[in-house]
Amino acid sequence: MKIIIKSPVATLATIAAVLVLAVFLITAFWSDVSSTVLPNTKLGLYNKDFWENFLVELHGIVFELSIIGVLLLWLDSKRTKSGEIKRLREDLEDYSTLDYPEINVKKLGHMKRLNEHKIKNIDVQNLVLNELKVKGIIAEDSRLIGLKIVAGSVVSSNFKSMRMRSSNFHESTIKSTIFESCDLLKSKFNESICKGVDFTNSSLERADFTNSDLQSSIFNGCDVRGAKFDGANLKHVSFHNSKHLTSELLLRAKNLDYVKVSDEIMAELIAQRPDMKYQKNKGRP
Repeated sequence: MKIIIKSPVATLATIAAVLVLAVFLITAFWSDVSSTVLPNTKLGLYNKDFWENFLVELHGIVFELSIIGVLLLWLDSKRTKSGEIKRLREDLEDYSTLDYPEINVKKLGHMKRLNEHKIKNIDVQNLVLNELKVKGIIAEDSRLIGLKIVAGSVVSSNFKSMRMRSSNFHESTIKSTIFESCDLLKSKFNESICKGVDFTNSSLERADFTNSDLQSSIFNGCDVRGAKFDGANLKHVSFHNSKHLTSELLLRAKNLDYVKVSDEIMAELIAQRPDMKYQKNKGRP
């Protein structure tokens, strides 16, 4: 019912369907209708022959309403939707670098409305959303280079194949969020809480995770060349098949308990960090 009320096309289509059904039933059972409702009723020109002719003409009217009317209204709604999407994109681009609370809220609202229109390729650079709770945003196969969400939060969002280099999530909380196959070169996650975040197959070259809480996060298949994990909590973090991962990068972390790395790197970590806890496998002391 809500869909019908909100959509003019659905409203007109519903009205047309009801009219088509009514006209069809009256025409199909005209003998019963005419004998019951209009047996011998006559008022001026309103007689049985008139109503029969009227039904014939009504078929053409209903056909025009249901086909041409719905089609024209649908085309108009598509044009209106396209215009709104264009306006939302232009506003995001125009206000991207402004950092005022009310403007940031407006920009986030524009992103949500684009998602409501099934738009996932959100392409804007240097977008500032500082101190906001960014929840439920989906962005794929486009650019959010220089995205800034400082001292805010990112919740239940999904970023896939995004170019997001030089983004800044300093002192933010990120949870239930996926960065899959994203370019996060030189991005900042320092002093942030990123528990359980999935960075699978992303490029994190020279990314900064200094003093961040990365417990149970996933870095499988990531390129972590030159990434900084100084003082970070890497408890239960998975680095399976990570590229350019070395024990030197991890040894600066505050917590390495149960970190998941290759046997070679694990042996080096155990030798230099006897305090760390780890899962003992066969052949591993």
